[in-house]
Amino acid sequence: MPGLEPRTFTEEEKHDFDTKPGVLLSYRKELERSLNGAFPLFLRDSELQQTTRGFMLQQMQEKLHNPYLEAKLIPQWSVGCRRITPGANYLESLSKPNVSVVYGEILKVTERGPVCDDNNEYPVDVLICATGFDTSFKPRFPLIGAEGIDLRDEWKDRATGYLGLAAPKFPNYMTFLGPNCPIGNGPVLIAIGKALHKQTLLKTLSSPHRRPFIHIRFTSV
Repeated sequence: MPGLEPRTFTEEEKHDFDTKPGVLLSYRKELERSLNGAFPLFLRDSELQQTTRGFMLQQMQEKLHNPYLEAKLIPQWSVGCRRITPGANYLESLSKPNVSVVYGEILKVTERGPVCDDNNEYPVDVLICATGFDTSFKPRFPLIGAEGIDLRDEWKDRATGYLGLAAPKFPNYMTFLGPNCPIGNGPVLIAIGKALHKQTLLKTLSSPHRRPFIHIRFTSV
């Protein structure tokens, strides 16, 4: 995508970021402004969205140059329905002669590699299992709050939190990018930056003049 190409900062740029007040902040603000300014491309059937889809379609076809992969990988939904992840050189790698893109189910794994439902065995040096992750906010370990409640049970069906920062009934338990955090269709790094306001809370908690205690309660309005 234009403007999101990978780049390496020069030594002069890194020196300015490190030694000149405001240079890094100005760069970050300009980057954030440019990314947020593209929000209309997430509006269905907007001119910018249609233009962007046309550009992405052309780019994917040129990089894949393979009708089979194009049919499998080019989405039919509108731009923004899923996160835009322009990985440099990723699509090009799928068409390399030493790469096989296989769709289907793995029936079994032998000492050589997986056997898929196309009845072919695919020898590999390393097999990476990257499916079946629990992507919920529920902790993977016991976390007991002040009322004896386990957060795993509390968030079993629906996770609730305050600004992605804290959980009700769990004093002093702070989360990073937790439930209701500012994550949408925008860049993750910008959303992470917005969550850094918790540093102010941590500084307050560490003050010798304050008693470190934060308790979030939800009330009906």
